Amino acid sequence: MNVVDDIERQRRVQVAMAWCGPLFTLCLFGGWGLLGGFIPLVPATDSAAEVAKHYANNQTLHLTGLTIAMAGAFLTLPFSLVVSLQLRRAERGFPVMSVLQFASGIIVTMVLTVPIVFFMVGSFRPERPAEITLAMNDLSYILLIIPWPPVVGQLVAIAIATLGDRSPEPVFPRWVAWFSLWLSFLVLPATLIAFFADGVFAWTGLIGFWIPATAFGAWYLVMTWVLLRAIRSEAPLSTETELSHA
Repeated sequence: MNVVDDIERQRRVQVAMAWCGPLFTLCLFGGWGLLGGFIPLVPATDSAAEVAKHYANNQTLHLTGLTIAMAGAFLTLPFSLVVSLQLRRAERGFPVMSVLQFASGIIVTMVLTVPIVFFMVGSFRPERPAEITLAMNDLSYILLIIPWPPVVGQLVAIAIATLGDRSPEPVFPRWVAWFSLWLSFLVLPATLIAFFADGVFAWTGLIGFWIPATAFGAWYLVMTWVLLRAIRSEAPLSTETELSHA
């Protein structure tokens, strides 16, 4: 019973880690976007005075929302870890793709946390010169939206490991690999916000922000469902293996 209890406990921990994905998206878009006041997005074409006014209005609400978003950013770490724990089952030998996926996930956590803190700095001192707040706003948006390489690192690692899984019952369905590769292309246009201040390629635009952001959020939601399925299928196998060695 001790072995079975340990396996069940580990399963519950992994399930909790998987649910960190949807909780993160809720904290990010609810905390940063809605409570923080950054959805609707602050246009890059706004003047320094307009941007400073945005940060000065509802300062306490902004900081509260950003605090929630910062806490939510940490949730990407346990989520990335449970992805790698399951992905490890799909690999033979040294788990290169599992390590790459988790290493990329660590970077994702960092590149989410840092710009959120910069958004908080922008709201912290409303009496500062408006030009400084404008620069902080630019830095925050660009740091939050552009860094797609670690996200692509996660997606490609999952795709490679999943396509290489030749077991009778693969850990992840093969469509997860193609879905991940498709999303890896959808996040690439985020780079364009550095070249355009308005239009569809700007950080208020469909291609510059909304498509990459939707792809980013959708990945966490879809992978949560896939992870829960994989964790559920792993539990009986783990129990049989442990009992056979008991």
